[in-house]
Amino acid sequence: MLIYKRLPSVRDARIYMSVERTYLGYIRLALYALSFALFLMKLEVLADITQKIDVSVILRTVAIASALIGDFLILLGALVFYWDISYIEGGIMVDKKEVVDPRIYMAAERTFLAWIRTSISLIIFGFVIERFEFFIRQLERVFSMHLGNGHQGLAKIGLFIISIGLITLILGAINFFRTIRQVDRGFYRTSLWYYKVYGLIIFLTCVVLTFYVLRII
Repeated sequence: MLIYKRLPSVRDARIYMSVERTYLGYIRLALYALSFALFLMKLEVLADITQKIDVSVILRTVAIASALIGDFLILLGALVFYWDISYIEGGIMVDKKEVVDPRIYMAAERTFLAWIRTSISLIIFGFVIERFEFFIRQLERVFSMHLGNGHQGLAKIGLFIISIGLITLILGAINFFRTIRQVDRGFYRTSLWYYKVYGLIIFLTCVVLTFYVLRII
């Protein structure tokens, strides 16, 4: 948006943090898209059991599209994040007195809350995946039929994503205290490697789940 609107570039802490929150927002949108894809897969299983083939095909198509959109959002968010940070870095410096400002501290709190929201989204997403395997097993018992082995191991994937959610909360707290220390010194810069590593982990997780939706694994 900074580049698109050709806004003046300033190395302001609030702008850095705003870009960080936007990136975390992209991650949450991607998780919502993948959650929706898994929900549609549940409906697809029910459609298969009731032999509604046309409905099953539609549900599967929309589920695949939703999963791919989730992956696209992760990549788009990473690119926008990198472009915006690079654009800000080319701007003018701000005085240290402008950094040590109550509004900067409140911006840091909002960024921490964005980390918390992302953590909660991951934890809920993990529970959805973990419960999906339980859902399949219950259907197999009720209808006395085997629905294939493709759904095995989802509980472990769900627990893994829940653990990523908990780690996200810890990383958000670490980033918050790091931000406060930098602001106290009158200087703030986004830690690119911090967000790159975190984004890579989330992206790989989303890709694995997309492969599952596509029934590649």
